[in-house]
Amino acid sequence: MSTIKDANPSTSASSGLFSGRVVDKVSRSSHRIAEYHKALGESRSTNLLGYVMELGYDNAVIVTNDFYKIRAGGISKNSFLLIRPESLKDMIAPEDLATTSIPVNQPPHLILIRVREPAPTPLAQDVARTYFEMHKSHMPELDVFTKAELQWGAIKGTVLGTFFDFDGRLRFGGDIESFLSPHMYTVHVPTREMLETLVNYLVDDEGRNPQEIGWIRLTESLLNPPPKNTRVPVRVSPRDFVGTRTALFGKTRMGKSNTVKIIARMIMDSDAKVGQVIFDLNGEYAYRNEQDQTSLYEEYAAKCERYTLRPNPGENVKPLKANFYKDLKLGHQILTDLFKEQQGRPPDYLKPFFEWQPLDEDELEAQKRDDRSAYQHYRRHQSIYECILRRAGFDTGNVHHVDFDLKKEVRVAVAGPAPALGQLEGNEQAVPRRLTLEHGADAWTALWSIYDPSQPPFATRTGRNYLDETAEAMLTVLTGRMARGGATRSGFKKFVPYRRYHSPIAGDLLSGIKDAVSSGKTVIVDLSNAPSELARFFSELISRGIFNAQMDRFTTNSLADSYVQFYFEEAHNLFPRDDRDLTTIYNRLAKEGAKLNIGLIYSTQSIESLSPDLLKNTENFFIAHLNDEREIKALTRFQEFRDVGADVQRTKAKGFVRMITQSHKFALPAQIHKFESKTAKGTA
Repeated sequence: MSTIKDANPSTSASSGLFSGRVVDKVSRSSHRIAEYHKALGESRSTNLLGYVMELGYDNAVIVTNDFYKIRAGGISKNSFLLIRPESLKDMIAPEDLATTSIPVNQPPHLILIRVREPAPTPLAQDVARTYFEMHKSHMPELDVFTKAELQWGAIKGTVLGTFFDFDGRLRFGGDIESFLSPHMYTVHVPTREMLETLVNYLVDDEGRNPQEIGWIRLTESLLNPPPKNTRVPVRVSPRDFVGTRTALFGKTRMGKSNTVKIIARMIMDSDAKVGQVIFDLNGEYAYRNEQDQTSLYEEYAAKCERYTLRPNPGENVKPLKANFYKDLKLGHQILTDLFKEQQGRPPDYLKPFFEWQPLDEDELEAQKRDDRSAYQHYRRHQSIYECILRRAGFDTGNVHHVDFDLKKEVRVAVAGPAPALGQLEGNEQAVPRRLTLEHGADAWTALWSIYDPSQPPFATRTGRNYLDETAEAMLTVLTGRMARGGATRSGFKKFVPYRRYHSPIAGDLLSGIKDAVSSGKTVIVDLSNAPSELARFFSELISRGIFNAQMDRFTTNSLADSYVQFYFEEAHNLFPRDDRDLTTIYNRLAKEGAKLNIGLIYSTQSIESLSPDLLKNTENFFIAHLNDEREIKALTRFQEFRDVGADVQRTKAKGFVRMITQSHKFALPAQIHKFESKTAKGTA
């Protein structure tokens, strides 16, 4: 009977994230391997597969019989077998050590091997000769003695490690401590219960909140598909993925996105306060789709927020746009980065515009206090900048005002070419110090039409221009003229294409996303209808914003249990093999993310093109079908996958993976469950 125990928060550095009660299946017995060792010895009539012909530290060759194979239900490639040490009581001592006493038995342990391929036997040539003679002479039937001889063969397997009892718990070592002569062992097929325990022994340990992700599938061919109640489940822990790196490799349509949904669901089901950001390139996480008949958002609407670049966001979908008036910094960054990416180096007259740096409220207050002159110039820049946006078609949504806080003589002079803006001030008509955005654009245009820094009212006692270089450049952009009567320029028209990234109803985009992530929500960013350069821009913008927020927590010692998970598709475009440029946010995520409690879950078809550092530091792998020899070679460089490359290349069933996580010490062939509504009956 399984026991229910409280999670032990001391079992892992991240265990404070995970709470609740969990089923502890392993620690219920402190002598589990001893029990299995005894049970296998007593059930030879059902579980015995054969005997050891060769055993070394890395490989084993097993002698078996067709009858044993059929009795076991067949021995597929990738099957797990247990090598059981026999009693030492009949061991014969060498002459000179005849008086030496040795223990009757070794401590109970079981050596786990994975079936790899057939192996030749010393009688292989004789067997081949018998078959040749049989077919050459058209023998109708073999005699019973020949049949019995021909039923024997050999299997080669990879030694995965040793299971043993230690310190009251089941343990696994990825090697074997020692080995004896082959006749000292028997080979057995583990029962379903044994295999379930052995492949899940660590994840079932106390406090890890095990959740089923799939079942052991040995081959793509399923002549006799196991009923659901006889499948060996594969369990993982949400803790395996939080704050770690997880890779999903495989060709398109092999089930990578399905596995991502299962992992994301698992983390949300764990009740851990983990913020997640999913960059949804196809809209399949944010919206219901025919394949799943549901979506991640539909299943967890209360725990999710959706953002989209679609022109008409649906209900409960926030626009992935910025309010360029409300968030000047973000809006200016969008203009600057997209302009440079799409149009290249800006013309000289635009450089001061792009070099201008918007200030937030705290910075502006500090400037007002410390440098009044710089503050006044900045307010002019901001006023002209917002007028440029309006001329380019950036809608404010409601009445918006800008400053025209210039000395009275200038405002009186501007009222000349713009009489409609003038108001009586004393005994003169002057343009007011505060105007609506539309009137502000007209006022600045009128000023530029009469501006001459050498003549009153613009001449100054210091000899400096009344307007600085930035203001003059911005007025050129606003009016399309270099100076009074000067050459024309495109000006604000350059920015008309970018108004689609602005929305007057958009909130503070980055702050909203960071707040959602900080509160443990999953943010799904729908990039399905976005141009590639725009998808890259917003992915980088959001990633950098959250990275910086985690870095701030780290430097102020307030990181604690603040965890974030990023989900990236097409990762070869983000984490390039040449990863020396640490200015890119993705390289920083790969190299520094772990210390900031940032986990990465990334998927791609290409292993070879990824950053070596990212691959070396990835803890969890899910490998679906790959058919490129170079990719297989890259895969088999990982010790856990050294003997499964050919299978990955050959098998193409969707969702059939070779997987390893922090809770698994050797690669498992598994069929990942299909993501579907929780109300759906059964599990794929």
